Amino acid sequence: MIKTIASAVLTALLLTTAAHTQTPHFQPAPPLEQGHSHNDYWRPHPLFDALQLGFKSVEADVFLVDSTMQVGHERAALHPTKTLQSLYLDPLRQLNGQLYTKPAELWLYVDFKNDGEATYAQLHKVLSRYRNMLSTPQQPRAGGVRVILTGGYPRQRILADPNRLVFLDGQLTDLQAGLAANIPTVNGNWKKTFRWDGVGKMPAAEATRLRQLNDQAVRTGQKVRFWDLPASTVAQRQAVWQELLRYPALLVGADELVELKQVIDKQR
Repeated sequence: MIKTIASAVLTALLLTTAAHTQTPHFQPAPPLEQGHSHNDYWRPHPLFDALQLGFKSVEADVFLVDSTMQVGHERAALHPTKTLQSLYLDPLRQLNGQLYTKPAELWLYVDFKNDGEATYAQLHKVLSRYRNMLSTPQQPRAGGVRVILTGGYPRQRILADPNRLVFLDGQLTDLQAGLAANIPTVNGNWKKTFRWDGVGKMPAAEATRLRQLNDQAVRTGQKVRFWDLPASTVAQRQAVWQELLRYPALLVGADELVELKQVIDKQR
């Protein structure tokens, strides 16, 4: 009886894993320039749910565990089958550059969650096996995958690496001329930068600050991504999205991809 129950549980786990990692039917969509899939790995079909809507930017949190790049928000959620390769790199290689209805880069954010030095060393080994699909600092590739590191990465080591295959996500202070080739995007905590929470009209001074950040990013050739956006209600988060979408250099991160796409489509 116990063996039967154990066998049934194991079978269920294997089926669940298979269902999670199975490549779904995929039809390329027109690329969305400003959409960013926050915590993309939480979705029923990581990567594909975002691509199906045209999102050009997805984010995966990565822990280095025994030389494997496991994807998850925290250690308790990790599983050996859910790796950067299985959820992202292998499916992307299978798609062979056919990601959108026209050539466009996918930005794959890899958020380092532990041991930056060791994680970078292992990531470089892994990415070397996918070099032909990557858009790198040395070799841009139309329709390629641009890997952008965020989180606890070893900045100076990476910038000093002449063979690096990745780009970096900087801070707002990195919004500077001459940095876009290595640091194409910067990020900031919304709630530490602005007080407006999506209720009522954005204060004039803060609206000016947001416009200035966009204008500066346009001049430097970079993108700006804010996180911890107000999201207590649908109305609040959509008000913030609508304000961000006014400015082409701002990426808009969301958990609610279909909802964000609807807002984007209305503002086109």
